[in-house]
Amino acid sequence: MSTNVQLIWKKIEHLRRMRNYLDYSLEQTLQLLPISDWYQLTPENHETLAAFRVRFSEFQEHLGKVMRAIAREEEQSTEPFSFVLLYMEKIGILDTVDHWKMIRELRNAVNHEYEENEQRLSEFFMALTQSASELYTWFNRTLAFCKATYPEPDSSICA
Repeated sequence: MSTNVQLIWKKIEHLRRMRNYLDYSLEQTLQLLPISDWYQLTPENHETLAAFRVRFSEFQEHLGKVMRAIAREEEQSTEPFSFVLLYMEKIGILDTVDHWKMIRELRNAVNHEYEENEQRLSEFFMALTQSASELYTWFNRTLAFCKATYPEPDSSICA
């Protein structure tokens, strides 16, 4: 097993753990939405939203790193990252590159415009919660591709 394949499996294990945390944050965030009055939110509610925002962002970021590692293993161009996304679309992990980019832009917007416009921020959080299922779908497809393509290491290698 190549070093890169070992790295892919380690990243997948990391994403599995991250997904559990994201699941929890998503569940907590859904209980707060829609947000009509930001002034009524408690400090704990703000912590919940912040945790979800960060976990969502990190999950997509790390999923992108796995995709880049797969493209590298498959001897595909990895620069610019859009080449990786096009390859992921080609092998059926992504439905469209545009949807990945739209979620990334949404993620960036909520991270950069945090607390500037409450109505818009509420809409961002609604869209992020709705997009979580897409991230999960892409992760599941990535996992299925890896299981079909690369030998899965024993658990001691991924530890």
